[in-house]
Amino acid sequence: MGGNCEKKYYMHWVLWHWPEIVGSFIAQNTKVQGIRKDTLYIYSDNSALRNELQMMMPQIVQSVNNFAGQKMISKAAFTKEWSKADSEGIEEIRSAPEETEEDLGKERRSIPLTPAEMQAAETLVAEAEDGDIAKALADLYRKHLQMQKLKLNKNYRKCPVCGQLMEPERGLCVDCTSKKQAQIRASVRQVLRDMPWARYPEVKEYVPECTPKIVNEQRSAMVQQLAADVDVNDKTSMKARTLVMLYRCLPPDQLNDDNITRALYALRFDLHRPKDYKSPKRYDVIKLGRR
Repeated sequence: MGGNCEKKYYMHWVLWHWPEIVGSFIAQNTKVQGIRKDTLYIYSDNSALRNELQMMMPQIVQSVNNFAGQKMISKAAFTKEWSKADSEGIEEIRSAPEETEEDLGKERRSIPLTPAEMQAAETLVAEAEDGDIAKALADLYRKHLQMQKLKLNKNYRKCPVCGQLMEPERGLCVDCTSKKQAQIRASVRQVLRDMPWARYPEVKEYVPECTPKIVNEQRSAMVQQLAADVDVNDKTSMKARTLVMLYRCLPPDQLNDDNITRALYALRFDLHRPKDYKSPKRYDVIKLGRR
């Protein structure tokens, strides 16, 4: 439907997934009001949290853009609570009408079993010593047979990997799809370990099946894990430099003291802090003036 509609869709995407972007605590104490032009507007009635988040705005902008897989906003700002959430005509996008879900359980109960299949269930549990367990297992096996018959009646086909019956329009069954997605995520993490600065197009060269969402999710997870091992005062270790490359997508030849200082300051709430550590003021760390 065109780039304009796509952008509106991703605006919706950000509003829907706000808790995943900023975490459950911040999401519970804030409300995203909408996106207008290049600004994300946030409402919070918690003044202490507002003061803390004001210093985290660059990190929030980065997280939103990473989650959307594109540069959607350039700044975030607090606002009064709106009577209706809005994002530049975003109401033009409508959710597809909900389809009535199939009640497979109800349909299964109407599937008849042959005398031979009923006997097979009894034979299966003949040696069970506990009568209640034997009855439960026999019932479970009969339900399994009914479900297999129902799926065949609905033209379900076998998964090419494991042979499990699945919907005819699926390429793989749910279990195999999950395993494949896990493999893709593991491959993306491996590429980011080898090339922490890699952006989505570069990762896709090595993992063609990945998506911007998967790359951004894995990058964010790796940043959080690595940040927990980096001391807040560390700017020289390999871990600290790798964290900056991963977080800012900076190749090694673009690392300098200013980039490292700014990135680690943006991540200061995620870094390991000594027990008696006191967070410095911004301009004690990042000097005034042009970058």
